[in-house]
Amino acid sequence: MRERGGILSYLTNMTLDELLQLLNFTTAREFIEEYDLTDDFEPIVKPLSTKTVITLVVCYSLIFVLALVGNALVVIVISRKRSMQTVINLFILSLAISDLLIVVFCIPFTLIDALTVDWVLGSFMCKALNYITMVAIVASVLTLTAIAFERHHAICYPLRSRMIQSPKRAALLLSILWGFSLILVSPLLIVLRVTEHDDVLALKKYKFCQEIWRNKQQKKRFTIFLVVFLYIIPLITMIILYIRVAHRLWIRKAIAPGDVPQNNASRACSLRYKKRATKMLVTVVVLFAICWLPYHIVSLARDFSYLEDISPNRLMLAVVQLIAFSNSFNNPVVYVFLNDNFKRNFIKTLSILRRRQRRRSRVKRSSTGLMPPYDVATTL
Repeated sequence: MRERGGILSYLTNMTLDELLQLLNFTTAREFIEEYDLTDDFEPIVKPLSTKTVITLVVCYSLIFVLALVGNALVVIVISRKRSMQTVINLFILSLAISDLLIVVFCIPFTLIDALTVDWVLGSFMCKALNYITMVAIVASVLTLTAIAFERHHAICYPLRSRMIQSPKRAALLLSILWGFSLILVSPLLIVLRVTEHDDVLALKKYKFCQEIWRNKQQKKRFTIFLVVFLYIIPLITMIILYIRVAHRLWIRKAIAPGDVPQNNASRACSLRYKKRATKMLVTVVVLFAICWLPYHIVSLARDFSYLEDISPNRLMLAVVQLIAFSNSFNNPVVYVFLNDNFKRNFIKTLSILRRRQRRRSRVKRSSTGLMPPYDVATTL
């Protein structure tokens, strides 16, 4: 029986190819089997079970469809109806656009990458997809924070808010916000590359779309910066602002400058609004914190070497990314579907789309001569 320790000591002093040539082995697999070293070489790719694959496909597809439909409806409703183009709705439109970018450019390719492991889309798509996704994520977080500021000023300082807030000012602020997002994550265009990794057990090379920094300290600093800037600071900011909003709505009894005196009916209506607004604000903060916390924890763990960087943990990465992406579906629900005005416009939009679809179907059938039986009966 050959000594395992002696053979493994060679690996610390020479490359695997040099060792194979020295010992007259053709492939790494022959070497590993000869010296019974299978347990010392972990495969790069661990296959996922069929049940796991089906679960991931169903969950990702569900989030994709719901987020796509929800955010597309937001864009259609706000874009088509001028009365809906208020200051707060422009922020919601920006939020919906950023979520749509995440849905279209991130969810499908994240799922494909998790299931196939091997990156087959090339270097350009590696940079483009990840860059667009990160820009959308940054814009989404900044828009959420901007909405918190807007609501805080509208409720706590109504007179000042009415004087300075306007659709043009909101559009300018959103342009700056998106431009800042493009610049903030621009380093990714430099460090994102397609790398190859040998799996000596599978006798195969795998390609990965990864961030390649000059040293680990740069990567750690960038990750810490993103976590602090995209999670901790926005979360603390939103909590503080919404606590002040809740204090203004529920605890403070004095009428602020700019408030309109209310009769009993107005007070009852305002109380219902307060309850709904408070639930909405609490839900926003809680969902944002819950959805993004696992993703940022795993990102920090990977960069600080608590987790390996490639595929043994790709299932966990796929799960935490799915949880984070679900926030793109939560946003339309929280900000839009709990708003009566949006509800009415959604119903109108859906009914219009249905009527148009039926009209197109009838025109198509009539042009092909395949009219339905009831049309024939009516004609006769």
